[in-house]
Amino acid sequence: MKEKLKPFTSIIVIGFFLFIAYGSDDDSKNENIKPLTSDTSKVTSEVPLKTRLENNIKGFEKESSLTKNLKSLDDIFIVLAVYKSYYVIIKEGKESTDNDEKKLAEKLEQKVSNSQVKDFPKLRLAYNNILKEKLWENNVDVKIGGSKNTVLSLTAGYFASNKNIKTTQETLHEMLANLRFKQANYRWYKGEDEYTYYTIESAKDSEVIE
Repeated sequence: MKEKLKPFTSIIVIGFFLFIAYGSDDDSKNENIKPLTSDTSKVTSEVPLKTRLENNIKGFEKESSLTKNLKSLDDIFIVLAVYKSYYVIIKEGKESTDNDEKKLAEKLEQKVSNSQVKDFPKLRLAYNNILKEKLWENNVDVKIGGSKNTVLSLTAGYFASNKNIKTTQETLHEMLANLRFKQANYRWYKGEDEYTYYTIESAKDSEVIE
């Protein structure tokens, strides 16, 4: 017989999944995490493209890690935003008519790609740890698997319901795809041999994308 959660408990659990998917609702924490506005992009465009490409390449040569301190969702969002910003300047360089800028863009793309291959497994592990910490009180067991931390497994009585599985996957899908997970597994107790899984069509860690 499948275990049923009380409605109030179910609301709490899905609330946590929404929190995990979209981050803190504390505006004071998120006020510095904003997309480029027309003002900031204007300031950036005033710096010559060649200079920006060269500066970004030099930044990688300093061997500073973007994933040194991943303690919160905001930390993860910031790293994802940084990688997306690299895509923007690389795209601009590739579309340039200047051969030097094109070559610099290709060089930067390779450095970003190499960095992502190292960092995305760490990002996925950090996300797993945050999920584990946030959901243990609601008896949700969280595990990560795969040689590069690409499989996320969730176990809880909450997942005795196929509807709850579907709702959770829809809630988490965008974040899991952004972190380039490849599969999400759901089962409702640890001894269960069968589980429901979703294949996630996400980019490779090496791909530099928007």
